[in-house]
Amino acid sequence: MKVSYSILKRFLPDLNYTVEKIAETLTSQGFVIENITNAADVFSPTLTSGTIVKRKSGIVYDVCTIQMKEHQYDIKCEKWGIPEIGKRVILNLIGNSISTQPLLNQRIPEKEEFFIELPDTLKVEEGEAIFPQIIGDDWVLDVEITANRGDCMSIIGLVREIAAGLDLDYQIPPHQLTVDEINSNYQVSINDQDLCSFYSGRLAKNFKIKPSPWWIVRELYLLGQRPINQVVDVTNLVMMETGQPLHAFNASGLSDQTIIVRRAKNNESLVTLDGVERKLNNNMLVIADAKRPVAIAGIMGGYESEVSPDTQEVFLEAAIFVGSQVRKTARELGLRTEASARFERGVDPGSVLYASQRALSLFKEIDPSIKILKDWVVDGEAVAPEPEIEFSCSWVEEIMDCKIPLEKMQTILTKLGFVLLSQPNDSVIKVKIPSWRSDVQQPIDCVEEIGRIFGYDHIQSQIPSFPFDPGNSCRELLWEGVLRGFLRSKGLKECVSLSLTSQTNCDLLGIPDTDVIRVMNPLSQDHVILRPNLIISALDTLRINIARGRENFGFFEYGEVFSRTNNSNNPYKEERRLVVVLSGFSYPAYWQQISQVDIFSLKGFAESLVDLVGYPLQMVNWQPLGENTYFDSNLSFCGILKNGVEIFRGGLIDKTISDAFGFWGEHYCLEVAWQKLLHQLELKDFQIQEINRYPSIRRDISIVVNQNQVWKNVESLVLKVASSHNLPIEKVELFDSYQGKHLPPGKKTFSYSMVFRSAQKTLTDNEVDEWVNIIKAAIKKEPEILLREELTGGF
Repeated sequence: MKVSYSILKRFLPDLNYTVEKIAETLTSQGFVIENITNAADVFSPTLTSGTIVKRKSGIVYDVCTIQMKEHQYDIKCEKWGIPEIGKRVILNLIGNSISTQPLLNQRIPEKEEFFIELPDTLKVEEGEAIFPQIIGDDWVLDVEITANRGDCMSIIGLVREIAAGLDLDYQIPPHQLTVDEINSNYQVSINDQDLCSFYSGRLAKNFKIKPSPWWIVRELYLLGQRPINQVVDVTNLVMMETGQPLHAFNASGLSDQTIIVRRAKNNESLVTLDGVERKLNNNMLVIADAKRPVAIAGIMGGYESEVSPDTQEVFLEAAIFVGSQVRKTARELGLRTEASARFERGVDPGSVLYASQRALSLFKEIDPSIKILKDWVVDGEAVAPEPEIEFSCSWVEEIMDCKIPLEKMQTILTKLGFVLLSQPNDSVIKVKIPSWRSDVQQPIDCVEEIGRIFGYDHIQSQIPSFPFDPGNSCRELLWEGVLRGFLRSKGLKECVSLSLTSQTNCDLLGIPDTDVIRVMNPLSQDHVILRPNLIISALDTLRINIARGRENFGFFEYGEVFSRTNNSNNPYKEERRLVVVLSGFSYPAYWQQISQVDIFSLKGFAESLVDLVGYPLQMVNWQPLGENTYFDSNLSFCGILKNGVEIFRGGLIDKTISDAFGFWGEHYCLEVAWQKLLHQLELKDFQIQEINRYPSIRRDISIVVNQNQVWKNVESLVLKVASSHNLPIEKVELFDSYQGKHLPPGKKTFSYSMVFRSAQKTLTDNEVDEWVNIIKAAIKKEPEILLREELTGGF
């Protein structure tokens, strides 16, 4: 919102502060001053005057001869924009040529639109420099207006703020209106009251379209507007003064003297003032006559009903349109105007008719021969809610943490337009909120108004006193940090991906539509479904990295997955999981050590996560995963807790899946229901335990089993025997598995070690050998397990 010092002076007669002080005041009251520009940066410094001495008529335009001292200039100009012969006009000297427009860096067009008459009060000679007299030392402030302060999208709104901040009196331009006794035959009806609560119009006759007087042209240029003719210029100036957009229709372009405010029809179109044909739909509000739309409500008028040089009758519109509707229409059409910007923020219901009267009085001031018809044509009501709010002075001081005199509070509110309802000496202030301040709804809003005008710099700076309580971080958040640190220490890279996936990915993995959650308004076809697991995201990440030539890598992602529930009150569930992907070799290929990632690497990773959270490893039941969508059924597993909750699921990504996603090679993936795992942990007090000082003894056993035998069964057998005989086994660990030559068909070997350690004494070899024999004896009783040392023919 631009405003000049000279315009402010028109509303604030006692304004004697510098423009810097005004900018400082507005800034302290919560506004941002984007720029301060001198009027010399707007108007040309070479302005002068000349006299029209001759006019030669043409078919399209006329040629005027301008006398300036001993020089004469011929200027082509629109017929309607030429004053009478003998009139003095403002000219812009540009080298050896002249222009009728006063702007800096003005280009000389082939044909001028209009001349600007020199004010009669200005007595200067032809060719004399007139910049100091008609422009002077003026400044323009460009003020950024926040979305909640629609009232300050006007000169009057900013004037109120400056008057309150500098304790000045302000005046509103008068609007004395002399009307004709003729009644209007126009009819107005609002078909959609939910989009337009009030519509008013008034007919004015006997117009002769001509340029605006210099003072209006000057102010419009300073406000960033382009002068057009006296009708359009007045509506624009009044909009800038009051914040109420107006629109002037050429009455001859309206059919049957009828105005209908309605929704547009689908496939209806309108050529707007900018000459562009706009396609409309039934979500847009239009102003229509008896036959067709003539304007897009709150945004722009139509080309066929615009004010032209032939206009003699004007129908002046002032209305209240719903801001959200104007915003949607403007966005959909890609058409944002000064009018739409004001309707979007909300206009003052109490100033709608004032703005119309102000514009009509200016029409009459410019041309007294204009006739303004007697009656307003209206429909709806300009409802101006003015709620009452009360609050105590002591409460204001408590909030502001400083002393503010009662009289000062009352003065601030009164200057801002609030009506004081309480008595001057009452400690409880009661005010009526003005119609233009829809953003003030609660007592705390009034405190903010008092505080920003009184000045936040009055609040004394002090360190607040409060008891120190560092608080405790969320348990899951703490574990999240531990988990990330652990995985990074293993050399894994963290991956962050969108929690959305495509329908194609779900189809490739065979996920039924009944199990997925769709996004109602997706931004693209690749992001239409909330991912049901992290494996989908991991597969996409694998495809991208492998396509770029990366190998021998590992990464993890910790994020949300989404699923449906059977609870009608809460049909969706969000859960945090972990996915780990291992690929290639753990060590560089040129190292002699063989370190290719395999299923045991992945299983070891899963066990390390169990160990990380302190959950007893023996309470996790590791089982083959069997037939599944994602992994090779022979090289996959799942980890289930004793209570039946599945926590781990992983294995070698099946070749059909890797082919479908467009990558190659062997890649192992592990998904962990991390949130469920944490919920299984019981909070226990830490116990101090002495470190076992006695040495351990290790013994190895090799057995021959069927190829379908799993290590978990053998481990359970050993631990069961040790428990029944109270054997001090500390650990049972598989270190080798073999199948191939020297073994009977369908057989394989397990080689495992047992670590014995007593907490009371040092064990002897004889004791340990006796315990090993007990375990071997138990193994011999198993029908499908054979000690390797008993294998016929050796090994």
